[in-house]
Amino acid sequence: MEWLSPPPGSRVLDAGCGTAGFTELLAGHIGDEGRVDAADTSQHLLEYNRTRLANDPVGLRIHFQEAPIQDLPYEDGAFDLVWCSRAVHHLADQLTGARELARVVAPGGRLAIREGGVGARFMPTTMDISGTGLNERLAEALEKWFASHVHFEGDAVHYPYGWTQLLRDAGLTDVTARTFICEFLPPFSDAQKDFMLGGLTRWATDEEREDYMSETDRNILKRLIDPDDAEYVFNRPDLHFIEGITVYVGTK
Repeated sequence: MEWLSPPPGSRVLDAGCGTAGFTELLAGHIGDEGRVDAADTSQHLLEYNRTRLANDPVGLRIHFQEAPIQDLPYEDGAFDLVWCSRAVHHLADQLTGARELARVVAPGGRLAIREGGVGARFMPTTMDISGTGLNERLAEALEKWFASHVHFEGDAVHYPYGWTQLLRDAGLTDVTARTFICEFLPPFSDAQKDFMLGGLTRWATDEEREDYMSETDRNILKRLIDPDDAEYVFNRPDLHFIEGITVYVGTK
C-alpha cells in the first residue's frame, strides 16, 4: 500500500474484489474524502462484504457493485487508481480485459495488477522422505495445471506476452513492477499452518490434479499432511515459508 500510495481523497476501483481484504486497505488509506468502488461477479461475496463491513466506518467509503472486469459500469477516466488482483489471468481475452481496466483510469492515474510472482515454498530442498526436488516438482505440476485450467471458456484468446507488455498494449506508459516477499518462520499460527497445508492437500487429494504428479509424490504428500504420521510436515523444525508477490503498474 505504501508503494502504490493513492493520495487522500482519491477515487479507487478494486476490480475483482473477492473477499475485499485489499479493498479495506485501500479505503483506510484514502481517508473520508475518498471512495472505493469494489466490483465482483459473485453476488455471494458482494453480500458477504456488505454485511461484514456494514458497521465499520471504513466501510462507508466502499461501494460494492456486481460487474465483470470485461464490462465495467463506470465512465471513462473515473478512477485515480485501478487495482486488480489475480483476476486478469482468468479472462478469456486478457488484453481486452486490460484495455477495459485502462479505460476507467483517469489521465495521470494508474492501473495496478497483481499477477505472476514467485511460487510459495516452505519445505527444505532435500528431505529423507522425498529426496531432492519435491518443491520443484510441485512448482512444475502447478505450471502445467495452470496452463490447462487458467481459462474457463473454450474460445480463449491467446496472448503470447508477459504482464509488462500487456499493460503497454492496453495503452499505458511508464510500466514498472515490484515484487514483495511474504516470509514467515516457526512458530506458525494456526492460520499460517492451514494456508500451507491447503497447498499440499490439493495436490495430495484432488483427483483432477493426479495426472500432473507422480503417484509416488502424491503418496509422499499424503504422509506429509497426516498429523498421525511420523513424517507430518509440521513435526519438522526447519520449515521456512517464502513467496514473491508481484504487482505491475502502468500510467494512463
